[in-house]
Amino acid sequence: MTHRHEAPQPLDRTSPSDRHCDILLIQPPVRDFYLTAKRTMPYGLMSIAAACCQRGYRVQILDALATGKSRPAPLPEELAYLANAYGPTDSSPFALFHHYRHFGNALSTIAEQARRSGARLIGISSLFSAYEDMALACAQAVKACCPEATIVLGGHHPTAFPERVLKQAAVDVVLRGEGEESLPALADALLKGRPLAAVPGVAFKQADGENYIREAVYADDLNHLPLPSFDLVKTRYYARKGRATLVISASRGCPMTCSYCCMGSHSRIPYRRRTVAHVMREIEQAAEDHEIGLIDFEDENIVLDRGWFADLLHHLKRFFGDCPPELRAMNGLLPSALDQKTIALMKAAGFKELNLSLGTSDSAQARRFLRPSLSAAFDGALRWAAQLDMTAVGYLIVGAPGQPPQTSLEDLLYLASRRALVGLSVYYPAPNSLDFQKCEATGLLPSTPLAWRSTALPIDDTTRQMESLTLLRLARMLNFMKQCVDLEDEYPFPEPSKYDGRRLKGSRTEMGRQLVSWFLSDGILRGIDPRGTVFVHPSPAWLTHSFWQSIQRISLRGVKR
Repeated sequence: MTHRHEAPQPLDRTSPSDRHCDILLIQPPVRDFYLTAKRTMPYGLMSIAAACCQRGYRVQILDALATGKSRPAPLPEELAYLANAYGPTDSSPFALFHHYRHFGNALSTIAEQARRSGARLIGISSLFSAYEDMALACAQAVKACCPEATIVLGGHHPTAFPERVLKQAAVDVVLRGEGEESLPALADALLKGRPLAAVPGVAFKQADGENYIREAVYADDLNHLPLPSFDLVKTRYYARKGRATLVISASRGCPMTCSYCCMGSHSRIPYRRRTVAHVMREIEQAAEDHEIGLIDFEDENIVLDRGWFADLLHHLKRFFGDCPPELRAMNGLLPSALDQKTIALMKAAGFKELNLSLGTSDSAQARRFLRPSLSAAFDGALRWAAQLDMTAVGYLIVGAPGQPPQTSLEDLLYLASRRALVGLSVYYPAPNSLDFQKCEATGLLPSTPLAWRSTALPIDDTTRQMESLTLLRLARMLNFMKQCVDLEDEYPFPEPSKYDGRRLKGSRTEMGRQLVSWFLSDGILRGIDPRGTVFVHPSPAWLTHSFWQSIQRISLRGVKR
């Protein structure tokens, strides 16, 4: 058995025939109010698996999120303040989330699959601090079922907080930084009995009880990394209309300095970009055995170098011809890096929508975010997209430290008059970001990482938590109104409420239109419970009334009109 204060034992490569792999990599389940399944493909584990396979190890990936299963979960004590924050279940078209749930496989299922894999080295991904509970619970369940295995945690969270993670008895080793070099080296150390301390990025508890922690390690040249092991994941789960989905990172890190981001130039993560040829080899390899329906580029800023990006688009067009997959950049595109020619190339290659990282339309808030003012560039991108019949989403942040709610309201009104959906996110403190440091220094940071998630409304500062929640509801309603404009060339007219307590009838869309009509008459945010009974959402009157009065003075635009 691997003891807490001893170096893990060497891997036994002369394992019984019923053992299927040397290394098992696990994406753990998630507990939260919602999960965006199309963003959960374990791309990092695929890349690490490829590096281990290249070294001669047999590797499996256990993606606990590659299932449609979810079930109610108890709200953690640390998040008890959210028990009534979202109110009763709302069945309207612009509802938020209500029920805390467990998304993915049960921990017992994961532990049993780990045991049956026979792996002696089991790596668990812990990307986000807000979900450390499930990564650690997964480690505990697996360790109980596989006591002889070495359990290692890697990802952004253990990289930022190695001491915190090493306090957990089920965790033998932490790997900091990027795992393509460190995990194969760890396997070599365990196999050949070499000193654990020689592994790049390693952290572990020594025999004397002291932590040994090395600096995080990052790959020098992404082009020297093997192509991700795409076929080790459940590609069928991530498929769209029977066609495979690819998630690709053509670069890592970011040269920008945005205060809310932990990937920028102020972090220790270097900015590196792959060659177009290396990216295309990844796509071509996947396309050999799969019909590709969607490629999502998850780069922080894929379009920073227009020449490189144009070259990639030309190669994609040449490879897929007249039947390209849909191309997306769901992490966001910097508007100032786009021009008319680039957007035309994007359309020709397969982009149908621009996911534009606006952040805010307010120049003072942009300076607080350490970002340039992007409104003019944003409007230019929308204008060029409209000419090509492309849709757009404008991403906004609300509730950041020092961010006034009035500017967020103006951001919503700014997008109301433009041909774009609103993609609004409540700010969350990302470890190692400048704003995280500010929150920590000023006492704004919640004491538990579980409350560092967007759905926990983590920062109660210049924008209060109820104001952030109300801005979310207003954004959802605004998008519904834009949908009405696209479908019927207009949104509902104001109509005084004559609601008498009886159940509202009609389709979900019809009931939504009724709620909008009432809101435009009196500025009161309402919802509908599953039985059709209308109720009022608690909200700051000044905020809803300001939106109500302002929206009627604006020429509201849809996404397609």
